[in-house]
Amino acid sequence: MKKILTILLVGFAFVSNAQQLPHYSLYMLNEAIINPASLSSKTENELTIMLKEQWASFEGAPSTQSISYNHLNHHKFKRGINVVNDVTGPISMLNATISGSYILPSKGKNSLALGGSASIMQYIFDNNQITLEDDGVLDPIINGGVDKVLGNSFTASVYYFNSDYFVGLSVPNIIGSSLDISENNSNNKLENHYYLNGGINFDLKNKYKVKPSVLIKKIGATPVQFDVNMRTIYDDFIWGGVTYRTGDAVALLMGLNYTNYNFAYSYDITTSSIRIPSAGSHGLLFTYKFKSKRNDRDKDGIYDEEDDCPKIPGLLALKGCPDQDKDGIKDSEDECPEEFGLKINKGCPDKDSDGVVDKKDECPEVPGLPKFKGCPDTDGDGLQDAYDDCPTERGPIQNHGCPKGASNVDTVYISVTDTVYITINNDTDLKKVFKDVKFELDEYRLTAESILVLSEVSNYLDEKDVLNIQITGHTDSQATDEYNMELSENRVKAVQNYLVSKGISKSRVKIDWKGETEPIATNNTEEGREKNRRVELIILTDE
Repeated sequence: MKKILTILLVGFAFVSNAQQLPHYSLYMLNEAIINPASLSSKTENELTIMLKEQWASFEGAPSTQSISYNHLNHHKFKRGINVVNDVTGPISMLNATISGSYILPSKGKNSLALGGSASIMQYIFDNNQITLEDDGVLDPIINGGVDKVLGNSFTASVYYFNSDYFVGLSVPNIIGSSLDISENNSNNKLENHYYLNGGINFDLKNKYKVKPSVLIKKIGATPVQFDVNMRTIYDDFIWGGVTYRTGDAVALLMGLNYTNYNFAYSYDITTSSIRIPSAGSHGLLFTYKFKSKRNDRDKDGIYDEEDDCPKIPGLLALKGCPDQDKDGIKDSEDECPEEFGLKINKGCPDKDSDGVVDKKDECPEVPGLPKFKGCPDTDGDGLQDAYDDCPTERGPIQNHGCPKGASNVDTVYISVTDTVYITINNDTDLKKVFKDVKFELDEYRLTAESILVLSEVSNYLDEKDVLNIQITGHTDSQATDEYNMELSENRVKAVQNYLVSKGISKSRVKIDWKGETEPIATNNTEEGREKNRRVELIILTDE
C-alpha cells in the first residue's frame, strides 16, 4: 500500500512542482511571496524564514523551506530577495527570486504600488530515489539517473492600501519557460497563476484588533480556490486565528510578537477527498525586523528627517503631513480641513465659485459679490437682490432698485437712504441738531441734508470751544467684515473732514470705527440693520 501511495505522490508531485508554486498557510505574514507590490506597505527591513511540512509522518511528503530579505529603507522604492527549496519525494525545486515595488504619488491617504519579480528555478527529478523493487530488481518502467532542467518566470502585481484595508492583484508566471525534464515530455509549462487578495483592519476596544482577509487563487484549468482567514490580535503581542481553504484544508494559526521578533505556527487539517494518512501539515515562521538608524515614529513610510509632520501619519506628496479631506492641502494650512476645497480658497469649499467661501457666504448656492457676503446683485445697480424690488432691472437705490416710475406696492425692503443714528451723552442741545446725519446706502459721501445738519453742529462746537468730540462709525452686516470696516472708517472721516473744513480743529475731533462688530440690534431685519448703521458721538470735556 505504501508503494502505491508513493507512486501516486510522485505523479502528483511532478505535476504540482512543474506547474504550481508552493503554498504557505502563513503567507499573510510575508505577503511579498505572493504579491511583490505589497513591499510598499512595509516600513522596516525584515528577514523571514518559513518552513512547511505537509502530510507529516509520511515518507516522501512535500517539504518547503524559504528565506526572504526585504530591504525597505527607501520611501518610494522597496526591494526584496527570496530563496525557496521545495522537495516532494524524488522531485525538488530550487527557486531564487528578486522583487521590487514602486509607490505612485498620491494626494489622499490611499496608496497605489506597482510591483514585479523575476525568478530562476532548477527542477531535479532523481529517479534513483524510486525504490519500487520486486525481489531486489528495479522496476523496468523506472529509468535510473537524475534529470535536471532550468526555468525562469516573471511576476506582475499591483497593490492598493491604507492603514485600514488593502487589496492586491498578482500574476505569477505571467512570462515563463517550459520545463522539459525528459525528451518525450514537452508540455510541462509553468501555468499562469492569478492571486487576488484583500483584507480589513479593525481596531477594537481593550487593545484587541481583528484582521479578516481572503486570498482567491486561480491556476490554469483548476477550479478557483478561496483561502479565508481571520486573526485576532491582543496588544500587538499575541494572536490566534483560523483559515479555511476550499477543497483542501482547515488551518489553525497562532503567533507571538516580541520587540523585533515575530514567531508564528500553523497546523493544517486536510479536508479534501484525497485522504493521506498523516499527522497533518505544520508551518513555522520566524521574522526579525532590523532596527533602522532612520526613525519613522508615525509609521507612514516617511522617515522623520524627511517628514514635516513626524508624529502624525501623512502622505508622501505632502511630506508626511495629513490631508483629511483629500484636497491636496495639508491640514495645518487648511482652514477647512474636513471639507474639500481649492487652494485659492485656503482649502474651504465655494460651491457657487463666487470667491466667497461657503462658511462666509450668505448665499452659498448662488454666485454673488464679496461686498454683499456672496449674495447677488443681478442688475448691477448696487442693491443686492434680496433688497431689490426689481432685481433684473437697474434702478436707483432711492427707488428700491426699480426704474423711475416702476410700481413698488408689494414690499418695501429698505429705506430710501442709509440713516445714521447718533448717540449723545447727556447733551440735549446737541441731540437736537445732530440727529439726522445720513449717507447713501453703501456710500460715505454726505447727503445735502446731512451737510445742513453738520453746519449746525460746527456752529455748536464753535460756541463751546472747550469741548472735544469722539465720533465712532458702525455698519450693519450686509457686506464682508473687511468692507464694512473700511466703510465705517470712511464715514467718520467724512464727518471729521467736514467739521475741520468749517474751522473746528482736527485735534478736537477724535474718530474710531468698528464696522459690524458692535451691533445694537439684530441684523436679520431691515429695522435692526437700519439701527446698526449709525455714528455715535461722545462729548469729551477734558481733552
